[in-house]
This record gives sequence, structure tokens and C-alpha cells, in this order.
Amino acid sequence: MPVMPFKRLDTPPRLRRRPKALLLLATAAALALLLCAASAGASPSIVGVWEFEHGEIGIQAAPAGNTFEGIVVQTATFAECSHEEGEHIWTDMTEQPDGSFWGYHQWLFEGTCLKNKVLGPTAWRVEEEAGRKYLRVCFSSPGTSQPTIPASGSETGVTYKCIDSKLTAALPVVAAPGGSPPGTPASGVLGERLSLPSSKQCLSGRLFKIHLLEPKYDPFKTVLVTIRGHKIATAHRGNYVVATINLKGFSRGAFTVKIRATTVLGHSLSGSRTYHTCVAGKHKHKH
Repeated sequence: MPVMPFKRLDTPPRLRRRPKALLLLATAAALALLLCAASAGASPSIVGVWEFEHGEIGIQAAPAGNTFEGIVVQTATFAECSHEEGEHIWTDMTEQPDGSFWGYHQWLFEGTCLKNKVLGPTAWRVEEEAGRKYLRVCFSSPGTSQPTIPASGSETGVTYKCIDSKLTAALPVVAAPGGSPPGTPASGVLGERLSLPSSKQCLSGRLFKIHLLEPKYDPFKTVLVTIRGHKIATAHRGNYVVATINLKGFSRGAFTVKIRATTVLGHSLSGSRTYHTCVAGKHKHKH
């Protein structure tokens, strides 16, 4: 099958419109699951969330080896094809002696948008202009030469094109409950949480919903909600995952909602909250 590039890779994509945030229940309260910025200076400058073709790509250390990977955290849409959330779009990103990185970009076939099994050689370099960082990315078509981005001078070996991407945010990390990891900078990704109805009052209804707000720059990959070992169905609604809990058939008393979630960047989140159903009050008889 011939290698076919995207049509007009630089054409402005169709923007992904996210619906407005759904209203949480009036009794919603925070469950302590926070994300915050990675510790400054702990990772190479390429680590972070970068805008790419009106989407976002998070670059982090790969699970094994001394390489890095780029994962789509907000859909990047080209002329007719999209790289969806969770896709490992950049792989084997290996730092070179001159400070640039070499690796591969996942190409898609024009027309069908299917993945090309032959990856395209790619080069990355973090550069700075007027005090602002940006990521220079140079692409070569699958099966062609490795592009290079020298510290000074022109790029070489580029058979397709180069694109500059601005730094959007520090790479999200999971904070310990009740606080942030040591060395957290003042700016970054803060306040992302799971929200549940308050447990301070009893539930008189047998049907209620919980709304789980997706972490910014690190959307959910899987979400598991259970009550007394029973799995509760979930559905995406804009930026939320919604679970509808039906207590019909459950005995009155205390019950615990447990949540376990994974994100596209490989983070594990969990939490629980215990609720009580209301007990009918005793009737007072007049004499």
C-alpha cells in the first residue's frame, strides 16, 4: 500500500467544540483528587503539554527506557483526519547530543484515515524566542530520511515540513490527597477533581447522579464506578463522565460509592464516599 500524506497538513482544522460544563448537583462537594504541575527542573524541557494543530499533545517519559512519548490529550484535527485522545502519536523520542530529539510520528492514510504501519522519521527541538518556549517539529514521510534540527542554522533531511507549537502547560501529575507534591510551582494544572453529592445529608430519592469532571490536559481513559460490588454504567456528557445510580432493590442504610479511573497519560485516580438513605420518621399520635 503506498504511503499517502495528509492533505494540506497546515490547513486550519475543524475546532473540536466542547459543550458547556454541565451543572453539578446542588449538594456536590469536592473529592480530594487533584492534579498539579510537575516539579520544575526535574525533567527535560521537552516534557509538557504542547499545542499542536489546534489540539494538545502531552510529552512525557516513556514507561521503559530513556525515551519519551507524545500522547494526544485533546484531539488534533487535520484537513480530514483526526488524532484522537489517548493516541500515542509520537514514539521513541530519543535525546541527541546536540539537545534535539529524534523519533517517529504516526501517519494516517489520506481518505481512510487508517494508521500507516510505517512511521515517519521526526525531529523535535525546544527553542525560545522573546522569553517564550516553543516546540519545533520537523516531519519526514514514512520510509524517507531522518530530519535534523541543529542548534543553529537550517534544518536538514526534511521531506515534508516543520511546525512550531507553543507550550500550553506543565505536564499534569497526581497530587497526594489534601496537598500538592513538593516543589509544585505557582502556575500549572490545579483544582481538577471528582465531584460527588455531599454525604452530610441522607438521600430520600432512590435515583441520583454523580458527575466526574475530566482532568484538564489528561482526560479519562477508563472509569469504573461500583456500589456493593455492582458496576454502575457511565456515559460521557461534554467534559464530564456521568454515572446514574439507582438504589431500587438495595436495602436502606449506608452504602459506599467507589470510583477508580485511569487517564490517557497513565495516571490512576481513586476515591470513595459513603452515603445513607433516609429512614422514615415515627409518627406522633395526638391524645
